[in-house]
Amino acid sequence: MENFVCNKKNLFALEIAYEITKKQKEPGYNPLMYYGKSGSVKTHLLRAIANESSIIYDYHSIFYGNIEGLFHSIDKKYNMYCIDDIHYFINNIQLQEKFVAFLDACLPAKKQLVCACSEFFFSNKGFSEILRSRIESGRIIEIKNPDLDVRMRFIKNQCIIYNINITHEDILLLAQRYEHLHSISSVLQKLVIYKKTMQRDATKQYIKKNIHHSNKHGSLTPRDIIHQVGEYFSLPPEEIMGSKRKPDIVFARQTAMYLCREILGISYPALGKFFFGKDHSTIIYSIKKIEKYIVTNKDTYNEITKIKNRCSNINSESYHDNFVRKQH
Repeated sequence: MENFVCNKKNLFALEIAYEITKKQKEPGYNPLMYYGKSGSVKTHLLRAIANESSIIYDYHSIFYGNIEGLFHSIDKKYNMYCIDDIHYFINNIQLQEKFVAFLDACLPAKKQLVCACSEFFFSNKGFSEILRSRIESGRIIEIKNPDLDVRMRFIKNQCIIYNINITHEDILLLAQRYEHLHSISSVLQKLVIYKKTMQRDATKQYIKKNIHHSNKHGSLTPRDIIHQVGEYFSLPPEEIMGSKRKPDIVFARQTAMYLCREILGISYPALGKFFFGKDHSTIIYSIKKIEKYIVTNKDTYNEITKIKNRCSNINSESYHDNFVRKQH
């Protein structure tokens, strides 16, 4: 939890998080629900709670994941559940009933449940009243989006953790440019990959280029990225989106998943839905595999860079077209 950065806006949320990670006779604020807009560091806090709780629990007795992952491991016994993205079963009454049954089994057994939702849970009519009542029996806390001060401190912490060097000017520019921490993390990961690949810190030109252009996706869509990947590997988009297991198609598909996550910041569950309902664990595996290839294989690093540049060109053209239209 010491790496979780916040200020007064989210201090109460952090204090409650610390409280439930301490050893106690029975769970406090159970279930505990965090909600907030996209980019409000709910996932970061949920992960921090799981990590901190591993001090008093066996790490293997803590579940951390989303609803889909929970239902895949429903038969396993955990002492604590950190469940992200529960809004994904909105309007799905069958899954909501299943989750209510899960809550009814866990709460009397004094299992600590911590959930996160990207919207205010009760403002949406897609959730059943019985599920609302179960959540309302615990504690609901809003997470505010990180302000400039928090974003700058987050960047400094990440630079220390990953041993990368950027100037105060670049830290300020990066914090001003992006409101979401996952967008900032994406830029910093590029600097980490550069250092591992080139065996030296990123040049000032490379840093400036990534701060100015990375994740500035404008009108870029996942389909645009898949089209660029298909063109590069001479594969039709429908094969990349399909289920064929030929090695070249699988690699192109994994590359497309990685770039959709890297450039657009799309969540794992959303990527799973876009790639025709693939399990989120498949998405995570695919992205991790490409990340490993980028670090260990210079040819792969060069290929990914070329495709990303193609995507950047789409953005540049789109930006230019929009600018021209506005002038006329």
